[in-house]
Formats: sequence, C-alpha cells, structure tokens
Amino acid sequence: MLINRSSKIDFVYSCCCNRRKLLKRSLQAISLLALGSCQKSSSLVPPIDLRAQESSKIQADTLQVLALRGKAQTQKLLKVGDQVFSGEVVELDKDNEVVLGTPDQSAFQLNSYAKVQPILEKEGGQINLERGSVTAAITQKRNRKYHLRMPALQVGVRGTVFHAEADWLGEPDQACFCLCYGQADLQGGNGEELMPLSARYHTAVVVIGDEHNTVIQPLDLVATHDDPGIKRIIELGNVPHEMSWLRL
Repeated sequence: MLINRSSKIDFVYSCCCNRRKLLKRSLQAISLLALGSCQKSSSLVPPIDLRAQESSKIQADTLQVLALRGKAQTQKLLKVGDQVFSGEVVELDKDNEVVLGTPDQSAFQLNSYAKVQPILEKEGGQINLERGSVTAAITQKRNRKYHLRMPALQVGVRGTVFHAEADWLGEPDQACFCLCYGQADLQGGNGEELMPLSARYHTAVVVIGDEHNTVIQPLDLVATHDDPGIKRIIELGNVPHEMSWLRL
C-alpha cells in the first residue's frame, strides 16, 4: 500500500504539537502545585527574626558600662555604653574605676586595681572579687539576691548597699566588708556560716581567715567610699533603692 509522503509529514507534525501542549500543561500544573505548597507552608510557619532573639539574649545576659574613669578591660578596652558578658573577667589599673549596670537595675562600681567576674542569674547573680574593691547598690526588687565571693569571705546580700575589699591592707587572707544599708549573711571563705549582719548606716567588719580559723573584728568606717559616691552609683544605675538614710 502506498502512503502519500505529504500526509505522513503532517501526521508527525501533529503528534509533536500535541506532545508539546501536554508537556506545557504538565509544567503549569507542577508550578501551580509548588506555589500552593509554598503559600500553605508560609502561612503555617511565620518567619523567625533571629536578630530579635539575639538582641533579647544580649540584654538578659550582660552588664553595661555606665561610667568610666581611666582604663578598664575584659578581652578588650571598655568604653561607656559597652556591654560586659556574664562570666567575663573585668580588670582595672590602679586609681581607675568603672560602674556596671545589670538588667535588674543593680549597679556595681569596681574600684582601683580590682579584678572581678560578675555572673548573672535569673534572680540575681554572683560577684567573684579576686582583688581590689567593689561598691554596690543592689536592687530592692523582689526575689533578687546576689552572692559576693572573696578569698577570705563570702556574703549573701539582698536589696542592700555595700562596699567590699578582697585583699584588705594588701593581705589576701583578709577581707573588709562594710554593710552600708540593709542585711547580709557573712560566710567564711569555704562557705561556712559566720553571722548575720544588719545596718541602718555603715557597719564595717574585717575578716581574717584561713582554712582552719576565721576571725571577725569591728572596723571604723572605711574611707574608700562615701555617701555622695553611693548616691552617684544609685542614680547612674537607676537603682530602685531607698536613699533617705544617706547623709549628704
């Protein structure tokens, strides 16, 4: 049987056109299906703002430099407005000072030659004072407690103002603690309970301790801090604290 050559060509062309149309429709269907899937997914899972999470974490786990005289440093030199992360060690040279504020509105002034590691916790924190001194105003907000640790003395404080020196008169086994206002629990260098302390106005003790014995002696007002300086710390840190006891 003879087939007309022209008819054969037309038949092949028609088949190719039909295949192209089917392929085009299939691609369109796949595209629409994928688009619908993306729209459904985006409506169920909102985009995550990683920058917002990062900012929240920084605010909760850092202290801020509120004031600075001279030089203070962590792994870098600090300036006013910088953040100090919880657990970082802050060191000062002689005759320098820095005031650090916490998220709960407590404030710590680190004084000449200090080496301090502040650790923030959910309801307060821990201040590890290896050397030098710190003057602090602890917020009177409810459920905020800080623990001060020095080589010869540990102190639990809540809603208080205090001044502490880790190496009193240059001796690492001696510590000076002045409870300027409030209540505190004194403990030995190993954590053993010594005595509770209460003060309406500066009450200071010096603690001499080693692994065998701890001696507590009363002390006259320590000259390295005063009421105007405490007022400045409270105001810099915007600390919710009673100030009527100050003698200005």
